[in-house]
Amino acid sequence: MKCPFSIATGAAYTIPVRVSPLFLESPVATESGLKMKSEYLARNNVILLVCLLILILFFPLFRTDKSLVRDLLLSAVFFAGVFSLEFPARARILLLSLATLTTGTTWIHHFIENDLLSLIDFGTSSVTLALIVVLMIRHIARSRIVTPTIILSSVNGYLLLGVLGAVLLSIADAVHIVLNGPGSAGIALPGDGSPEFSDYLYFAFITLTTVGFGDVTAVSHLTRSVTILIGLSGQLYMTILIAMLVGKFLAGHEGK
Repeated sequence: MKCPFSIATGAAYTIPVRVSPLFLESPVATESGLKMKSEYLARNNVILLVCLLILILFFPLFRTDKSLVRDLLLSAVFFAGVFSLEFPARARILLLSLATLTTGTTWIHHFIENDLLSLIDFGTSSVTLALIVVLMIRHIARSRIVTPTIILSSVNGYLLLGVLGAVLLSIADAVHIVLNGPGSAGIALPGDGSPEFSDYLYFAFITLTTVGFGDVTAVSHLTRSVTILIGLSGQLYMTILIAMLVGKFLAGHEGK
């Protein structure tokens, strides 16, 4: 572009000075960058959704190496959740640190099994999942319009709540066993045997969705408290998120 001043080189003529638009923001470049960012976030949300669906629907079908499949899927969920939304820089650094720490404790527990490592593993997992869900809700609340990425994030947030509930039930059951002995259990199954992570997932989601078949029940005070928390979280999430999404959708149409 032409500069408003010129350099005089004598009386005969002047040479216009051109300033390189290196630091100027081009509308085309900005639009392209926003489109690329939107596609990047949409792709990561799809990856997160696929990982969650495999964990919830297909993980219980594995009969061998279930712990290996669980740990692989949970590790993928942690990192896909971190990159699924446009978090602030500090929040992303915190989430990446937590996801790395949680993945490390998960795999340490995978190769070295004991009660203390189990509590540490599920404890760090619950903190990481809870933080991702909270930041997802914050991102959805601050969005101005309803986009497919926002809808995907809302679905992922709901599924993450169920996985978080399963992890909390694992912690509650492990604490109950530590306090009351190996023969006790905080969750009663239809048949004999101790509950596995797939059982916690099943119980968490039928509680989150308020289906409640009654085939699995919480028998200890701690697991009952966690069950109440899961049920309340599911109802509040659906009520608040649907109200926010409908309000933003209507506001966007009125603006047009």
